[in-house]
Amino acid sequence: MAATLSCPGRAAHRIPAARPATLRNADRQPIDIFIENLSVVGFGMSTTADLSLGTFVSLQLAGIGRRDVRIVRRLGLSYGCEFVAPLDASELASAVGAGAVLSGKFGADDASISGRSPSTRFHPLGRVAVLLMVNLVLWSTIVWGVRTILV
Repeated sequence: MAATLSCPGRAAHRIPAARPATLRNADRQPIDIFIENLSVVGFGMSTTADLSLGTFVSLQLAGIGRRDVRIVRRLGLSYGCEFVAPLDASELASAVGAGAVLSGKFGADDASISGRSPSTRFHPLGRVAVLLMVNLVLWSTIVWGVRTILV
């Protein structure tokens, strides 16, 4: 059972997905993304990559295979993507149920392209979040220590 997101004007209900993935551009270059939600017509994602509206990319999803998608919306680091060929309900259920995103196959083993296995990747936004949390803890400790010495 999954919760769905619904907004007026949306073509389909969105199902939260919260998983890292990799897009491939026309030159087959990997683009790390984080899928936030899925629907039969598209998905919401975030990435630090600069993608133009109308750009076509491909995405490999567990349960449904490789899909061509088009970037249709952007707000900061968040993007809306539309599947060129919409999913049917069983494909969406399979993608949501699979719970993992696979790297695309473009004539070579993906591990040999990236030099690491997909399970060892850490999304760039996740790296930033960890770095910010470590700095927050460090500075909080320093301020607390100085305050304790001065009081």
